[in-house]
Amino acid sequence: MFKAIGLVALALLLATMPCAVHAQGSAMEEIGSKAAKEAMAQLGFQSGDKDILALTNAGHAIVEGQTTQAALKGLTEASGCSVGDGNLLQVLRPYWKPLWFYFFDKETGEAIFLQADNRAVGMSAQKLASLPADQAFTRITRANVDLDYMMNHTDEGNATFQGAFGGNEFTLVGMSNVWAQPGSSFDFLQATAFHDHLCPGVTSGYMLAKFVEGKLPIEDISAQSYRVIACPQWCKDDLLQMRWDATPGKSSMFVMALSDAEKSALRARYNQSDVAGIYIRWNQTAKQGDALVLGFNWTRARELDGSADFKGPSWAAKLVEDVRLMEYWNQPQLVVSVIKEFEVDSERLALLQSAGVHPLKVAGVM
Repeated sequence: MFKAIGLVALALLLATMPCAVHAQGSAMEEIGSKAAKEAMAQLGFQSGDKDILALTNAGHAIVEGQTTQAALKGLTEASGCSVGDGNLLQVLRPYWKPLWFYFFDKETGEAIFLQADNRAVGMSAQKLASLPADQAFTRITRANVDLDYMMNHTDEGNATFQGAFGGNEFTLVGMSNVWAQPGSSFDFLQATAFHDHLCPGVTSGYMLAKFVEGKLPIEDISAQSYRVIACPQWCKDDLLQMRWDATPGKSSMFVMALSDAEKSALRARYNQSDVAGIYIRWNQTAKQGDALVLGFNWTRARELDGSADFKGPSWAAKLVEDVRLMEYWNQPQLVVSVIKEFEVDSERLALLQSAGVHPLKVAGVM
């Protein structure tokens, strides 16, 4: 009898679980929808407007034990922004960071940032839907983030960079301005979202990737792939992980630091180019590969983008570089150079990847 009662109780519990999960999902969906509707009201755009960019950490954030991917559904259904249209990107943040939403209108330069209130997210979808926006979000901030506008209105720019977007200012302003340019590229922005912000270091990764792909193209997709000895590491390497699926966990990228003294010595030796790592087109079937040690000339890059003698506000220097370097995305040879070319077999590849062995010494460039 007791066993039968227990089975009935278990069945009732299981029957209610889908409803609970659905309710949580509905509340999370509602917060995404609510953010989009508030942005539409304040920025004055209609659903499906292709001039609108939406950025969010939904899907990465976890709020009160709940994952937040359902907020993406609510955001998309209300605003019309979508990954498929290239105007919705998930910015990587650690799970414990607050859930936030951001919308940018490239025609006006106006943007709005909304940070969700954890207490609101825990409500029922019905209660949340009736809640005023200023009670569903702990922060609602609006600003014009067009770079030219900000450079001409530095007081407003300074105010924006004093925490207007909850510490996400550099990320959101940089991604907005590059996305707004005619030559923007979804693959670049997707890698930027993975890196969690856009900086010249990510741009250098894009140019290095294009250089390698031109010099050592993948010709056999079943056998060839790229391996990276990221020595030294910088922001470039996050782009390469996204573009080439070259991750440390899959033994496609090995990350090692150089000392400041080593960097200076290498820069002096190689005509002021920073050594940017070793790039290998590896054939898993033949167990052999072709390798390039590449240099990236930051001095030349800053001459090209005009930022070498930048006199504007400190928050604008890298943003200016981000936008101006776009002109040279497809001309990597202007800043990327080959320091050395060589072939590798399994034994030499293992040496390049091994702890306790200096890969640049193995490659013979220092």
